[in-house]
Order: sequence, then structure tokens, then C-alpha cells
Amino acid sequence: MTKRRIDDILTLIREFQARNGGKFPTIKSPFPRANGSWNAIDGALRRDAIVQCQHFVQLKAALRRRGLTPTLARLDPSYTAPRTLKRRFADILRIVRQSSAQHGGRFPLRTDPFEVRGHMDTWIAIDSALVDGAIVECPLWTAHRGKMVQLGVMPSLASLSPHYQPVRRQRRSIASIKAAIVAHMTENAGQTPSQRARFPTGARQDSWKAICKALRSGTIEHDTDSADFHGRLELLMQKPSLFTLIGCYRNALQDAFELAGPVEPGARPVPRPPPRPARVAKKPVQFGAVVAQLFGSSIAAGEGADTVSSNHRPARTLTRSKP
Repeated sequence: MTKRRIDDILTLIREFQARNGGKFPTIKSPFPRANGSWNAIDGALRRDAIVQCQHFVQLKAALRRRGLTPTLARLDPSYTAPRTLKRRFADILRIVRQSSAQHGGRFPLRTDPFEVRGHMDTWIAIDSALVDGAIVECPLWTAHRGKMVQLGVMPSLASLSPHYQPVRRQRRSIASIKAAIVAHMTENAGQTPSQRARFPTGARQDSWKAICKALRSGTIEHDTDSADFHGRLELLMQKPSLFTLIGCYRNALQDAFELAGPVEPGARPVPRPPPRPARVAKKPVQFGAVVAQLFGSSIAAGEGADTVSSNHRPARTLTRSKP
């Protein structure tokens, strides 16, 4: 995917405003040029498919200070977040306790209907407020947020459950990924892997699909190899993935393959059985002790804050492990 430049996007916005009396465009507005759409530009901003120049870095930092991420609407200097009131962490704990008591100790999911007597809200809105940090500052919230940082996870509705066990996958390095690619080429007569290919038998248990996801999400060890990889992607204006990594290091991978053991001319890949999902080492995190202390704390720490407000932002996907 070709990355866009923030200066080009701002030029398009100025062209649209010049033709429409200074009105700022939305994703449904007519595009000022023959090819393209505002929806595609909004998607590129949301996915961070923008060339990381100094101008864009400063723009992201300014939005981050307001608790926002880049979108088309947020490029408007007059943009204001729809949620202005923050929630109280003590109220959230009280609602969660009351819901569990009403439903036989069952902890609520973010997709459950909100059925708590005396309250009008949604679990999605509560979860979004915890994820976004839209909570009134108080000692109870500060302590909980600090514990989540130590555990390497974000505060959320699910993280308040004693039975919630998120998993943290071990970070991969670019060097180990390239070594696995060479091992796959050695076993398959020089063919490079795809996401559905079988992982090399001699390498550490993993899967190409998981590696591609790690490259896309940025969960890679930050070393000189990763810096070199991202530098090459910037020149090519591409996003990280298994395909782009193979493209960036195709010559080096071919040289390493030939040194490992060149195949005979005319050799064909050895047929293999269908790929099976590979297991990845996971590290469970126990939240029982943390949440037990949290719910045992005094609720008075959150008194005197702003009133509760709803959040109508799009729902986020949240996975939970079974107790």
C-alpha cells in the first residue's frame, strides 16, 4: 500500500475549501479531483498509512495531547471531541459490583445489554472511557492505571475482572524472521513463504500469519535491523508486512539461501501436507490479586468529580480469555 503525504492531503483540503466557501470536507464530500475519495484519506489517517515526516509527527503529537488520533475530521482546527465530561472511576467500580450482584456474580462483557438498576449507560461506553483514559483523576484511578502499565496492558472493562488473563506474545526480531525465511527457502527449493505456507520444521514453532501481524502492528524488537527495515520502507513508501520484508531483502535472502545449500537445476518444491495452526508461546497474566485490591479500596476517593457522560464512539474489538 502506497503511503500518502500529509502535505498532499492538506493541499486537497484547501482545494475543496476554495470551491465550497471554506467548508471543511467530510468522508461523504465530493472529491476535488478525478481519482480518489475522502473516505480513503480518512482510512489512511486512521491506519497511520502516512509518510512519517516532521509535519505529520508534530500533528500526531498535538492530537495525542488532546487524547485523539489522526482522522480527516480532526485535521480541522475547529474540531472538538464529542465527549467533554469524564467519568468517575469509583462510579464504574460501583456499577460493576452492582451488575455482578444482580446476575449471580457474572462479570459483564462490553457487548452485554446494560441492565443495572438505577443507571442508564452502556458497557461499550464504559469500556471506551477506560481505554481512552476519559476518567477523572483521583488516587484510585492513578493507582489502577499504574498497575496496568506495569503489567503491559491498557485499562479496560475486562481488566477489572479477577478472571481476565491477557496474553503477551514475545517480540520477534527482524534477524530471526529473515533466518526463518531462509530456512523455508531451503526446504522449498528457493520459494519464499506466504502467510498460508507451512513454517520450517527446524525453526522455532511459529506461523507466517502471526509474523505478518506482528510486522503490521509493530510488535517487533527495536534494534538496528528494525531501523534499517523501516528506513527501506520509508524510501519505498510501503507498510510493514511479510511481503514487503521479503521484497526489501530479496537479494540478501537469495544470497543466504545459496550459501545454505543451493538446489539442483530443475528441482521442484517438495509437496507438504496442508498447514496447521502453530502454537505461539504465551505468557498469562493473573489479575486476581490486582483486582481484589482494587475493589477493596475506598470508593470515596472518586467523590466530587464531574457527572457521568455517555460515549457514542465506534465499538472496539476486545478479546477475553475464558476463566
